[in-house]
Amino acid sequence: MKTDKEKKRESLGIGNDEFMILSVGELNKNKNHQMIIKAIARLNNRKVKYVLCGQGPLKNELIKLSQDLKVEKQVRFLRFRNDVPEIYKVADLFVFPSYREGLSLSLMEAMSSGLPVVCSNIRGNKDLIKDGESGYLINLGNIEGFGEAIKKLVGNDSLKKWNDIILHW
Repeated sequence: MKTDKEKKRESLGIGNDEFMILSVGELNKNKNHQMIIKAIARLNNRKVKYVLCGQGPLKNELIKLSQDLKVEKQVRFLRFRNDVPEIYKVADLFVFPSYREGLSLSLMEAMSSGLPVVCSNIRGNKDLIKDGESGYLINLGNIEGFGEAIKKLVGNDSLKKWNDIILHW
């Protein structure tokens, strides 16, 4: 199924000139979404948008954090979605800062969609990601590390080539 990237991104409130970071998963403490919100605030780049697909008990806390850090216009909460495969196709980067995981389905889906990945350096994730090659593994609690990895990928022309290689392999 072919996705019209421009229309899909527009429906999500994301411009084609913006860098779309995606997380898929329940909004709970374990998923550690606040780490990415804090990293985005430090980037000071209004073109970076963070899209979260999922629902859960921490939604209001994450909204408040984004407001407190003045990045609320850069963070989109999409709740539960039935079109996640299409959303993977229009994103620029997948982030997965969890405290613990098994072998994550959402991480494998992101990888199979050709997305570069920035994730926590934990069991499960490091079974799938080779640091610096198929993504970046960042130690838990390292906000600067997540921010630096995201910054490396924002506007990186080689990113599209990497995606094309993966998608056409």
